[in-house]
Amino acid sequence: MAILQVNKIKKGFQGTPVLSGVSFKLTAGEKVGLVGLNGCGKSTLLKIIVGELAADEGSITWAKEGLEPAYLSQEERFEPNTTLQEQVAGVPAELLSRCGITRVQLSQRAGSLSGGEKTRAALARILAQNPEVLLLDEPTTHLDTEGLELLEGILVDYRGTLLVVSHDRYFLDKVVTSILELENGRVREYPGNYSDYTERKRAECKRQEEEYREYLKEKKRLEEAIRRQIQWAEAAHNKHKHVPRELIMSKPNYRAKAKAHMRTAKAMEQRLERIKKEKPREAATINLSLDQSGRSGRNLILASNLGFTFDKKRWLFRHADFFVQRGDRVAIVGPNGAGKTTLLRVLLGDLQPAEGNVYRSPLKISYLAQELEHLNPNRTVLEEATGGNPAEDQTYVRTMLACLLFPRDTVWKRVGLLSRGEKLRLAIAKILLATPDLLVLDEPTNGLDLSSRERVEDALADYPNTLLLVSHDRYLLQRITNKVIALKEGKLRVFSGGYKEYQEQGVKPNEADIATRRLLLETRLAQLSGALATPTAEEADRLSAEFIRVSRELQALRSQK
Repeated sequence: MAILQVNKIKKGFQGTPVLSGVSFKLTAGEKVGLVGLNGCGKSTLLKIIVGELAADEGSITWAKEGLEPAYLSQEERFEPNTTLQEQVAGVPAELLSRCGITRVQLSQRAGSLSGGEKTRAALARILAQNPEVLLLDEPTTHLDTEGLELLEGILVDYRGTLLVVSHDRYFLDKVVTSILELENGRVREYPGNYSDYTERKRAECKRQEEEYREYLKEKKRLEEAIRRQIQWAEAAHNKHKHVPRELIMSKPNYRAKAKAHMRTAKAMEQRLERIKKEKPREAATINLSLDQSGRSGRNLILASNLGFTFDKKRWLFRHADFFVQRGDRVAIVGPNGAGKTTLLRVLLGDLQPAEGNVYRSPLKISYLAQELEHLNPNRTVLEEATGGNPAEDQTYVRTMLACLLFPRDTVWKRVGLLSRGEKLRLAIAKILLATPDLLVLDEPTNGLDLSSRERVEDALADYPNTLLLVSHDRYLLQRITNKVIALKEGKLRVFSGGYKEYQEQGVKPNEADIATRRLLLETRLAQLSGALATPTAEEADRLSAEFIRVSRELQALRSQK
């Protein structure tokens, strides 16, 4: 039974159409994901459904009179100077706990809570109403992996009807049973979850390409037939002109023949116009086989007994031993506030460790956060991508930009006029073109729509050098990483294998720790051997003592085989 019927909704702003006849229905108990590019009208559509905006045309019909959906918007949901406890009064403690809200958070002013904490509290507040219909606008924004898993569990168990806007592909795969795609002001429905939707979209693209090839063949055939008909018409017309007047009645009617050929040609032209097909848009591709000559050795970063604290009380991590080797694609994961960005800054040398050491090979490093801060608003997209260097290979650069959704004339757009998502894609193009030894990315898909996320993911999947990546985008982590550094409750653990293996089973930690420590010691021993060849008088004793200590520890580890 249809619980909601949306019929031919139209909506525009200042003369610009946003929704151009949107129609669909939701059945009771259905869970639907609403997807589309940023700015295509998804939030506008939700607001019209709940009555916060009026449609210019069309209607919203509910199965039951007076049925009011529960709506979670992107706007601020709490009074910042009032405690959370006061604002969720009446919400069962069990539901708050299930949404991950603690007693400590309840006692805090709402303004001091993180975005993810406020999202989970708002969800608990509307679920307490036992709504028949739940509309959620970007509920996954600001949530860490644990928060996302909590949300997924709650929505999988929810027995009502759900319509959710999200750019989290993993979340959509887990929760929804069909997809509504909003494009060019209209909606198309696809059964299944997000992966099913992408498969069907790929099949559609393939079919469109085949149909376009068939159209080109038919176009060529018809154009040749039209050319022949016109030639015959012209020939008949010319013969008619040269026939003497006294013989016209006894000769074939050349004028009639000419007209018949022209009518046939005209009919063929009309058929050609009716079957006309636009060429499907082809996704740009680029080979990122970067120059590897003159690069540094295998071990790029070595962390030994690493620890960090801001206040000498709470340690973000301590006694950590790990390495990053050439070709590693390392995911740094953990709850919000666990210290992921801090760890990146320690590894890059922006922060000094409170304990232990970080050994870095001479590296060319590109850091996404820094690139975003330093984009020049007065340059064009093309100028900024090349660092203002007109000598760059323009074809290669423009192909890279097209891969990241900057086609054709958009490369002349000023950086200062770009949206945040466009700036993020430009920064990624810029650092990939810089061909770094080590690419460091902190939440590279935050704020991007699904299409942009997929193009960034494609570019990073093709990147052949070393990656350090902080992200809550599980789809991205699952596709491109081969090692995981997990931070939680002051502990740092290293897991070999990709993100999927880390989620499903991880590795035997003791074996991984021993292997990591052994490699660190072997590398440090080689460094000490080189330093002891020509030591300064001040360092000779210290280096010798460290050499003996490292040798003994390494021998002990080797004996454990």
